[in-house]
Amino acid sequence: MTENVLILGAGYAGTVVANKLAREFRREIARGDLNVTILDKDDMNINQGGFTFLPFGLYTPEDLERPRKEVLSPRINCVFGEKGEITGVDLENRKVQVKSGDTFNYDYLVIATGSTTDISNIPGLSEDYNTFYTSMDDAFKLKEKIDNFEQGRIAISVAQMPVSCPGATVKFAVMLNDYIKFMKTEEMCKNIQISFFWPMEPIGPPEFNKVATKVFEDDNIEVNRNFKLAEVDSKNREIVSQNGDREKYDLLITTPPHKSPQPIIDSGLTDETGWIPVDKFTLQYRGPAGNHNEVYVAGDAGPASVIKSGIGAHYQSLVVSHNLVNDIHGHGTKVSYMGEVGCPYIGAMPTPFTKGQAYIPSWSYGAPPESFEPTKLGWYIYRMYYYIHWDAGLKALF
Repeated sequence: MTENVLILGAGYAGTVVANKLAREFRREIARGDLNVTILDKDDMNINQGGFTFLPFGLYTPEDLERPRKEVLSPRINCVFGEKGEITGVDLENRKVQVKSGDTFNYDYLVIATGSTTDISNIPGLSEDYNTFYTSMDDAFKLKEKIDNFEQGRIAISVAQMPVSCPGATVKFAVMLNDYIKFMKTEEMCKNIQISFFWPMEPIGPPEFNKVATKVFEDDNIEVNRNFKLAEVDSKNREIVSQNGDREKYDLLITTPPHKSPQPIIDSGLTDETGWIPVDKFTLQYRGPAGNHNEVYVAGDAGPASVIKSGIGAHYQSLVVSHNLVNDIHGHGTKVSYMGEVGCPYIGAMPTPFTKGQAYIPSWSYGAPPESFEPTKLGWYIYRMYYYIHWDAGLKALF
């Protein structure tokens, strides 16, 4: 009998798992002994990490998108559109329902749906919503507002945790400061204040916080910690914290709240935090729908306790792939995810006045990042990644 592996979501994690399995089981797939199917409502793969750079002209849309079938092995059964848009997941009966009404059965399931933004979670946010987080269109709309901004306070707010790639807003603030100095007149620069609102005390792990704090101080970026966004008063141009603190702004740039996709929540797969619980080492499902060894979770849909980043999704997808290979072969052995994660940091953007500097710190369970310093070489390595992403990262070649 044919064994069926079903992958929900064709983003980074889902694509890596699918390509890894297609390569490892190419003979089994050819014989009809194994079927790998991937579902997604969209047939275009977009590298969301690059949205951070779009307002500053550092990438183009062509750099950040590819048709999914160009990055997925032809051995994979790809289902997109309404036939691939998930509406319900039944772990007990091993069935997944899609918008078209079709049902997919599976022997092994990989939930790699990622997360979604939840603007409605913050009253008033939809009335003054500017972000680079959600789409290329939003990033370009924000670019236009930044280019036309001449004076006042720019408030950059991370509404609450967890969010996908929390360090993206830190990088954005640094690059925005350099961009303004390059694009605006000296008089305008004197009349523009960048204020950063962060929902926790530390900005990431200790060493990350140390470097970010120093760069913000050197760049005269005002930092407001423990500011959990509760409301946006667009009429008076104020943001309000959960503690009732009110802060004025002239341009608000928000990293909105994130949550699991609604079909995952409606299917009863999430815990009280709204995210999917797993065994922290094997990444197998352990939640309100029971313990399911045949169900794996990779990427941003996973537990609230695991930082949601592209680097984390990469390591998780490799662990899930290896464990599925062992499961299908019947070896019974498990590879452990040790919490490997990272968050690229930018210390400066290259302009006629500054040289680009970056570093990619990484850490794992119980092993915080070591001391680091952004470098010029780090900037080029980081920029280069967005090009090798398509032909190496997504294809599970490293």
